[in-house]
Amino acid sequence: MRGEEEISCLTWVKQNLYGNSVQYYCDDLQRIIRILKSAEPNPAQSSFPDFLFEDGFIEHFQITASKETRKGALHKQTQAQFHNEVKQRFQILCNDLNSAPPSNSLSRETAEMKALPYSYEMYEASFKKNWHHHIKSLNKYTGSGEIGIFLIEYQGPLFKLIRDGKLAGFYKFHEDASMLRYIAEYQNKLSYMIYKHLSDCEIIEMKNIPALIEQAPHDIQYEPGRWKEVHINMAVDIMIDGSVQ
Repeated sequence: MRGEEEISCLTWVKQNLYGNSVQYYCDDLQRIIRILKSAEPNPAQSSFPDFLFEDGFIEHFQITASKETRKGALHKQTQAQFHNEVKQRFQILCNDLNSAPPSNSLSRETAEMKALPYSYEMYEASFKKNWHHHIKSLNKYTGSGEIGIFLIEYQGPLFKLIRDGKLAGFYKFHEDASMLRYIAEYQNKLSYMIYKHLSDCEIIEMKNIPALIEQAPHDIQYEPGRWKEVHINMAVDIMIDGSVQ
């Protein structure tokens, strides 16, 4: 069912089509830009796909590099709990200030989410499981599918690219020959694959995958980078004309 996550992800892509955050591996740049701009949420909210446009669709799903349980990705569960705790702590901070005498002071506290176990193996498993699940939905789809797009949103730490024991860069989907070979088998079902992570996005035309595989780096390994999420709560207690603001 469509929700804020799906709409937020596509909205981000639309807003950054002309910026440095989006990398294109397509033959016709303006064509995919027109397609993405025209995509709208599927009015049938419980049905595949998430978004529709003339002659095609966009289906969004999320993947992770953390452990997955029956409730979903452990990263997402832990992050949601962390955000809820941060909100509660901020409310307590505000309540304490409201019940105390005015002090013309700044109150501040920091909350940190501890890093979870991540691995490329769990990332690969999550990708393939979710990809296969949505391919099964696509196989049942009877609507317009001349142009099919999977919008994949990765949630988790950025992988480091290691060559000869040294850092050689950071993970880019278009350089991952193993994953490229996996999705290459679906060129007859999809026209584009969009890979989104934080403030980066890669738009790959499926027919260009063989060329990308040839250009992909060799003799490399992927390791999870250092990752943590920090929130800072601040509240200001100021007296203006005898009143507390």
